[in-house]
Amino acid sequence: MALSFNLEYGYTGQPNLGKVFFLSIGAYVAGAVVAHTIAALTGYGEDLFTARAANARLLYAAANPGAILGLFAVILVLATLAGAAFGVLASYPALRLRGDFLAIVLIAVGEVGRVFVRTYQPIAGGNIGTGGVPNPFVFLGDRTGRVAFSLVALALALVVFLLVQRLSNTPFGRVLKSVRDDELVSNVLGKRAPQVKALVLAVGSGIAAIAGVLWAFWYQTVAADDFVPQTTFLVVAMVLLGGAANHRGALVGAIAMTVMDHVTRPSFYAILGLEVRIPFDINYLRYILIGLLIILILRFRPEGLLPETPVRTPALAVAAADATPSKSTPESSDTP
Repeated sequence: MALSFNLEYGYTGQPNLGKVFFLSIGAYVAGAVVAHTIAALTGYGEDLFTARAANARLLYAAANPGAILGLFAVILVLATLAGAAFGVLASYPALRLRGDFLAIVLIAVGEVGRVFVRTYQPIAGGNIGTGGVPNPFVFLGDRTGRVAFSLVALALALVVFLLVQRLSNTPFGRVLKSVRDDELVSNVLGKRAPQVKALVLAVGSGIAAIAGVLWAFWYQTVAADDFVPQTTFLVVAMVLLGGAANHRGALVGAIAMTVMDHVTRPSFYAILGLEVRIPFDINYLRYILIGLLIILILRFRPEGLLPETPVRTPALAVAAADATPSKSTPESSDTP
């Protein structure tokens, strides 16, 4: 999520504050495909959003490891395509709106999407949600299966990091920054800023949908009310803290904010056997800290922990070499 937001905002200047919506797209695809596919394979004809249906899905996954692993791989592809498609649709307001106005529109898109899915049951079970989205490695047991899934999630994070790092350090990466810095000049130079915005939102939204798939399979349930704007602002804080337009900074920010997110949850202290007694809900402390952190970063260190670095492409090295006069080049003479 942080890497995709960094690609959109840090490199292209598109403040996608509806980021959680594209996360939810991946989760909805995972829940819907798992529920309907397993029902078709087992001949289950009852309500797909009951506890009985969820238990049936878990039992099927435990007994058919090849099927659930294959389903997981297919869902990753489908969710990426769905996220990219919705990203292209979201690029239309980006063509006419900039800055604060674009951010407000995309927040509204995320909230409208959440409310719609919550009230329209066929997508994700409405208020109930879709349970029984099995861990693809459930056949290994609960603990071992979660460790295996964590390793897969880390591997996917590494692949995404290498992808966005490679993409950013290409001529296309320079185009992204040119659109961010001065869209008018980019258009004058023939860079077609609208197409660039559509492409970067498609790529970023597809990556966010992958995160949504991992979300669904990790928590093993998909509910519309899980995808609230606070998740977007957590991702924004990750990128601002680590450093916009620096993917290594996004990783640092993601680690730091994840640690803060965990230590401000009651469950963290319960696991440690500690009892925290404060006169307010500790969960609200997390939201206060995230907002305060964003304000402090923007005020005192807007470049983040790891500042932006220049785009590094082979073309720059070639240009530098061509600009350096060769020692073997004979000196010019004034003799006619």
